[in-house]
Amino acid sequence: MHLGLGPERRRRLGRALHRRGPQAALGAALFGLWIVVGTLGYHWLEGWPLLDALYMTVITLTTIGFGEVHPLSPQGRIFTLFLISVGLGTAVYTFTRLGQLVFEGEFLDLFGQRRMARELKRLRDHYIVCGFGRIGQIVARGLADEGEPFCVVEQNPDLEETLRDLGYRYVIGDATEEETLKQAGIDRARAVLALLPTDADNLYLTITAKGLNPGVRVIARALSAKAEANLKKGGADQVVSPYRIAGIRILQAALRPTVLEFMELVTHRAYLPLQLEEIRVTRSSPVVNRTLAEADVRNHYGVIVIAIKRANGEMVFNPGPQEVIREGDILVVMGREEDLRRFEEGA
Repeated sequence: MHLGLGPERRRRLGRALHRRGPQAALGAALFGLWIVVGTLGYHWLEGWPLLDALYMTVITLTTIGFGEVHPLSPQGRIFTLFLISVGLGTAVYTFTRLGQLVFEGEFLDLFGQRRMARELKRLRDHYIVCGFGRIGQIVARGLADEGEPFCVVEQNPDLEETLRDLGYRYVIGDATEEETLKQAGIDRARAVLALLPTDADNLYLTITAKGLNPGVRVIARALSAKAEANLKKGGADQVVSPYRIAGIRILQAALRPTVLEFMELVTHRAYLPLQLEEIRVTRSSPVVNRTLAEADVRNHYGVIVIAIKRANGEMVFNPGPQEVIREGDILVVMGREEDLRRFEEGA
């Protein structure tokens, strides 16, 4: 498990290479040129073998301080002074740029890890999206669009660069492991979304999450009917079957296309000013212990109550005007965003 390694680290090193690489390459080329010049110079001026000339050039340019290979003539000493004056500066420049390449890459890597860790520690009442596959990407995008706090837990390090580019908080690690969930803030999370590739992984994740935080909601994806039952037994608060939902939508598209079109419009904020929202009724709410007719939310707030979920889990669809609104009820309402916000503040 990590917060900023793998492909992300390579990407940061790549950025440092893009900035410092041309400078380091130029310095290395010049340094190599002076090695060739020095080797040939000692060979021609002093008549030394090429190996001795190369050795003398390298210890001169690197200022190692070893003694001369052979006694130098006056011409050889003048050439050595020239080589030191031009070659030493090139060597310092080259090694400085190479050091910057390594330092910047490591610094950015360390900085990225620490920044991500700080952001994760600041998360409160957030969602943990476990699995960044096709469904996980859709869910994460929706949470981001809604402005909800969340982080992604993904085991595949190849997706780290994508997560980073999208600006998501993330942990690269196995979501079924306790340490990974702790890193994602399981103790402070509102809900865990189990979207791992297999039913077995989602079941194990559900059990692990509930063990670490019994109060956290777990919404799990199931690929089979048997898995749905097992996930509920394992503690999942809600189980969703993508295949069953897809089948129902296809059936609705075939039998009731207009109804399906309407539902898609009201559930996609980009298409219609009307939205669906759920609002919990508190003890201090002005509508508590009043009938829908008495509360008259349609005229006062401009919203329509479509359903009421009682505290015991009972769902009342299309409630009548005499239906009493009680503390702890969850009202499923439809209206414009500003009206919904006003009603939620009042409720």
